[in-house]
Amino acid sequence: MSEAQTTTGGFGKPPLRAIEGQAEDQLASATDRAMIEATTAAVELFAAKWKVDLLYLLAAGVHRHGRLHAHLLVSKKVLSDALRSLQRDGLVHRRVYDERPIRIEYSLTPLGRSLTAPLFALYEWSERYFDDVLAARVDHDDSDGCDARINELPRFKASFQVRADRRAA
Repeated sequence: MSEAQTTTGGFGKPPLRAIEGQAEDQLASATDRAMIEATTAAVELFAAKWKVDLLYLLAAGVHRHGRLHAHLLVSKKVLSDALRSLQRDGLVHRRVYDERPIRIEYSLTPLGRSLTAPLFALYEWSERYFDDVLAARVDHDDSDGCDARINELPRFKASFQVRADRRAA
């Protein structure tokens, strides 16, 4: 390996300390800080509630505000705010048609579509490891002598859940 590859983790990528064989230091480096800041900024793009849902639905071809609202248990105002935020970040395009009644459609921009691969990677990770996460939570709660398990409220309307169940069958 060349010196440039060694110091950057290979071909311009920073070294990842979580990968076996990487040097272990007690202090984080400037590269670690830059990676943390960049990753945090990227996660914040879709970390707010409903944004991941909207990105997936838009990628699946649901474009109208009413159709998006029909899938999710969210108020129209919160839905509009989330779409506006995604639009502000350049992830979603809002198109107003000159028709009566006015028709508005939302779609992913190329930048928004580029987020579908990392989101799908998170989905795949969740499919593979989330049972382990849940088991760790149960072990932790049992060892603390408390039941801190939270029953999460449903995010989808019943008709959307039924469609998902039929598709899985």
